[in-house]
Amino acid sequence: MSSPYRVKRRATGGASGAPSSLLQSELAYSEVDQILYIGQGSGGSATVVAIAGPGSYATKAYVTSAVAAVDVSSQLSSYVTSSTATATYAPKASPALTGTPTAPTAAAGTNSTQIATTAFVSTAVANVINSAPGALDTLAELAAAMNNDASFSVTVTNSLAGKLTAASNLSDLGSASTARTNLGLGTMATQAASNVSITGGSIDGVSLDGGTY
Repeated sequence: MSSPYRVKRRATGGASGAPSSLLQSELAYSEVDQILYIGQGSGGSATVVAIAGPGSYATKAYVTSAVAAVDVSSQLSSYVTSSTATATYAPKASPALTGTPTAPTAAAGTNSTQIATTAFVSTAVANVINSAPGALDTLAELAAAMNNDASFSVTVTNSLAGKLTAASNLSDLGSASTARTNLGLGTMATQAASNVSITGGSIDGVSLDGGTY
């Protein structure tokens, strides 16, 4: 058979506080404190526990007022400026990162304020080199190959302008007679093969045959 509930009462004007003892499942209500108590346990004695009443539990109005009184901004500011937070988190402006920070690698050709990782830079440099030979894969090597000439293209163009065109077969010589003289050909180079005139000098080892009639 279940134990019956018993309710005791302390009238207004009496002493405040919980009853000194209650039996198991026995209830006691204090009109002084406006708290309802119950005896919990077994046997002849039980623990007195407050189970209801504004003096025992916070009302909604009390909780709302208490929360509103908390200065959240001040608490957060205190935490953010504390030595622990300063040592743990980098500032948003000009952070001094340590260790090996990582970031997403942007697609090749990206041109924005996105952070460039070492992988992005390596790809960009490789695209510039584009499989150039080892002797010409740096700006210093390219400059040396061009004799450090800032007007290399003009120099080459002017140099080529003074060369003979192979397809012209020497017809573009500035002075054919000067060229023959420089080659030691003399006037003989300009005579027709069927009408050669030799003046002076000697010819050795040549046989002349007048033929027959």
